[in-house]
Amino acid sequence: MKGVQDTLEVFEDRLTITPKGVLGFLNKGLQGTKTIPFSSIKAVQHREAGWIANGFLQFTILGGTENMGGVFSAAKDENSFIFSNSDNNNARVTEIKEFIEQAVAPVGQASAGPVSIGDELVKLASLRAQGILTEEEFQAAKKKILS
Repeated sequence: MKGVQDTLEVFEDRLTITPKGVLGFLNKGLQGTKTIPFSSIKAVQHREAGWIANGFLQFTILGGTENMGGVFSAAKDENSFIFSNSDNNNARVTEIKEFIEQAVAPVGQASAGPVSIGDELVKLASLRAQGILTEEEFQAAKKKILS
């Protein structure tokens, strides 16, 4: 799906966000395509596009820092996709959000219970090794887990 400043592609197990055009460059710089495995998504924030403001999908990932500033903050966030109120985009984004939420936590799946600190650190190290987390994000998440 093409958005205001980037393109969102959704696969069975991951999504990609690729900045496009002048707005993508101005807001996200020279970043390339960001790949986010569904396994690292902890929350999805959604705001529908209106007549005045664009909408967004913002993905909170393990070890990442969540932006809380609405659409203006989301525009600069590498884990966000911004879309306009055209071509039935609100309905399409709602479908995408629901698909991702089901993939992240399938209906009827029981809670796995408490996860050990070691397991969480192994997951973080794996995400860092895959290039999903930066060293700074890894250290912040590690500090949060250990405290």
